[in-house]
Amino acid sequence: MKKVRDLFQTSLRNQFIGLMSGFIIIFFIGAACLYMYDQSIGNAYQVKRDQLNQKEDVAEQLDRDFQKAFFDARGYLAFGRETFKESIFIQEKKVADTLSKLKESQTEPDDQLFVKDAEEFSTLYFKDMVPPVISNYEKGDFEAVKEASASGATATIETFQTQLNMYADSIEQTKRHAYDELKRKESLSQTAFVVFIFLMLLVLMRMMRMIAKQIGQPLNQVASAAEQIAENDAYQQWNFENKRKDEIGKMSRAFEKMIYKIQEKEEHLLAQNEELQAQQDELESQQSELEHLLNMTKNRESQLERRNEFIHGISSSLNKQEVLVSIVKSMSQVMGASRGMIVLMDDQKSNASFGISEKGAEQFLAYIYNGIHQRLFDSKEPFSLKREMTPSEKGYHEETLYSYDLFLPVLSADQQVEAIMVFSRFGHDFAKQELAEYTSLAKQISISLQKITLFEETEANRQLTQDILDNIQEGIQLIDKDGNNLLMNKKLSALIESEIDVLKQSCYQTWKQALIDRVEDKEKLDEYYESIVKQGKTGKHLLTYHLEDSKEVFQVYSESLYRGEEQIGTIFVHRNITKEFEVDQMKSEFVSTVSHELRTPLSSVLGFTELMLTKELKPERTKKYLTTIYQEAKRLTSLINDFLDVQRMESGRQTFERKFEDVVPIMQHVIDTQKVNAPLHSFNIARETDCTIVLGDRDKLSQAFTNLISNAIKYSPDGGTITVMFREGEECIIIDIRDEGLGIPQEAIPNLFTKFYRVDNSDQRRIGGTGLGLTIVKEIIETHEGKITVSSQEGKGSVFTIRLPIVTIETFKEDEHGGDGMNIIVIEDDINLASLLKAELSDSGFKVKHTPSGSEALTKMQEEKPDAVVLDIMLEGSMSGWDVLEEMKSNEALSHVPIIVSSALDEKEKGLTLGANDYLVKPYHPSRLSKTILHLLLKKGMNGEILVPVCDKKTKKE
Repeated sequence: MKKVRDLFQTSLRNQFIGLMSGFIIIFFIGAACLYMYDQSIGNAYQVKRDQLNQKEDVAEQLDRDFQKAFFDARGYLAFGRETFKESIFIQEKKVADTLSKLKESQTEPDDQLFVKDAEEFSTLYFKDMVPPVISNYEKGDFEAVKEASASGATATIETFQTQLNMYADSIEQTKRHAYDELKRKESLSQTAFVVFIFLMLLVLMRMMRMIAKQIGQPLNQVASAAEQIAENDAYQQWNFENKRKDEIGKMSRAFEKMIYKIQEKEEHLLAQNEELQAQQDELESQQSELEHLLNMTKNRESQLERRNEFIHGISSSLNKQEVLVSIVKSMSQVMGASRGMIVLMDDQKSNASFGISEKGAEQFLAYIYNGIHQRLFDSKEPFSLKREMTPSEKGYHEETLYSYDLFLPVLSADQQVEAIMVFSRFGHDFAKQELAEYTSLAKQISISLQKITLFEETEANRQLTQDILDNIQEGIQLIDKDGNNLLMNKKLSALIESEIDVLKQSCYQTWKQALIDRVEDKEKLDEYYESIVKQGKTGKHLLTYHLEDSKEVFQVYSESLYRGEEQIGTIFVHRNITKEFEVDQMKSEFVSTVSHELRTPLSSVLGFTELMLTKELKPERTKKYLTTIYQEAKRLTSLINDFLDVQRMESGRQTFERKFEDVVPIMQHVIDTQKVNAPLHSFNIARETDCTIVLGDRDKLSQAFTNLISNAIKYSPDGGTITVMFREGEECIIIDIRDEGLGIPQEAIPNLFTKFYRVDNSDQRRIGGTGLGLTIVKEIIETHEGKITVSSQEGKGSVFTIRLPIVTIETFKEDEHGGDGMNIIVIEDDINLASLLKAELSDSGFKVKHTPSGSEALTKMQEEKPDAVVLDIMLEGSMSGWDVLEEMKSNEALSHVPIIVSSALDEKEKGLTLGANDYLVKPYHPSRLSKTILHLLLKKGMNGEILVPVCDKKTKKE
């Protein structure tokens, strides 16, 4: 115990730790108790809530099982389906299982009472009520069924449903009571926690007060004693016990020893102080002399720094305006001037000012040749003027003040004034020594201005040369004798795919490697440059090279550059010869293709003709030879027609006769014609849209389709399926022609529609052709404002995709009605839906009238015949939609008007049988209605009136 007491007495830290440890332990014990209480009430609530949720779920399941049994019984009585009857007895088992679960979860007397009632009702319903009713129903005794219902069966069921609902409500009420009890206990727990915190804070305040008394009071006495010693040299003993073993006791004893030592040394220090005072007087006199010399040195150093800054400022830039601004600011700083200005005597009167307004600068420039500074042009010597300051310059000063203006010329090498400077300084005039110094600075300014002038002239010439080179279509490069880059234009920089600034002044290996990385034959181009740069070959040398990942072809040639007799470098010129290269290839390809394609049928014609002329042939052989000659002649005619078509298309002399055409029959006719000569192929036409009408030339479209189908047959020599798919895109009709043939290499696709181009593949070369078919197809499709693309995979076939503009209502109106909108009557009694349909049809360009009544609609149709009718079946009033449909089809004037039924009734077959042109079941997207009407009107416009079979009234009634 004594050791513990000594431990706390010898250290303030131990005392503080002991008090705080006790406080923390008490706090955690109280907090743990409150936490355990809070957890216990939460767990109790969770258990009770889980029990209530389980009972509630079982009660809901029981309600669903009984409801299913009720509905199945009524369904069986209403429809007589055996599945409903079987379901009733299945539900009986489910009800029994659910009641067993409810027994297991019952905890209250009310639960037991409800379970008992539910079991009694289950027995009553499934054993006593349902079997007799089903038996009577199956016997056909419907009166007995009704009597059973009226005798209280329905009331019994409703009473049990009410009881079941009340039981569910009682469970919900119990849950709310349990939650309210939880909240009350939690509130009590929180209040207890607040009270506990408050008590702990009171304990903590008491502990802090004890610590303050034990530590603060002695420290205050020590501090008071120290202040007295510092102020009065008097020492007063403090009244607390000096025998304390803690840090305060040690500090007080050490403080007493320190005071005694200070008093002993004080007298010694006073003697030394008198001696030091005498030395200080001597040092002060020496210090004043050194300060004077130091000020002189600083002034000189400052002057040199300003001069160096001035020279650096005018030499660090080659921008004229920046240099002028630097000059005027630096000169103002050197002179101590408050304002200044410099003006160059060039055509632009370039100038810069400091401390001068824009208006003042303009005034100076306006009178530059007739002001007081005109003296500079005559004498070419600096001068200063003294003048009285204006009120605007004096500011708040009232006495007379003077300003001194210095006019300083800047002379060129031939002693001409190339610039003038004016500076104003307040207070004192400019001395002769200063004028000499400023004149020296003016010479430095002259040198800087001459350097800028030379730079500007050089830069202008360099920029002019660079602009000329950049606008030349060839890539141009100048190198020195070692191969280092001296000059390069943007065309060559773009060819290398690098920034021109990066390659400026680059070494030989850098720019050469950048160019070699872009070409295919790297070794050949490397040898070319090595022979010129390293081996020193002179004269003109040519090389043709191809770029990687590109079809571009370039030709480079070099010329040696001499200055007198000495070679100073080499110029390389890179010229793009892709067009010439392609034309040359195309010419060779054309000659080869035409000679092959024309020679083959001509050889057959000449050979068979010669046989017929030189030999006596049987009639059947003669007919066979003539047939062959005729077919080869047709082939020659087709080839010549292809050449002529391409020529007419390129010259713009090809004519197109456009009409509304359905592309499906055109494609079907092409396939029927082609499949005669394709026994190995099968053809398939698929449609995903009814909008297959375009505005085009039937013969030209047939020619384009024929070329594509013929290509699909030729380039799938082993047979396969050729599929044509019609689908609708965004404002266009998309036609996909897919084959299962050889496929097309990816690198050949960009050139596929070029004249005379044929894929460089031995299998495809064997097939033959002029290479004009796809060119003609592309020209025809693009003339129809369409687009053709191709995707392919080698060995798996190709897909040619045609996009032709879809025919819109505006197109139809322009072509058929001269721009007048077509009249549509919407017969719909739902005002909101009618407004939506009216807005959609109006946006599509139709003139729309709406009526909710069928009789009113017929009256309006008699007054003005509509182009189409949108008809709802379920109309208000005595006349339904079926009646309106019958009246229209029996009226000769209205019988051919297209009718689109828009109804929630799914009776499409009946509607189409009674004469409707289309049947839309609600809900549907409004744009579908616009497309349906447009499609019907376009068909009507192409083929005349649509004749719809109308059944007689007897058939309609049936």
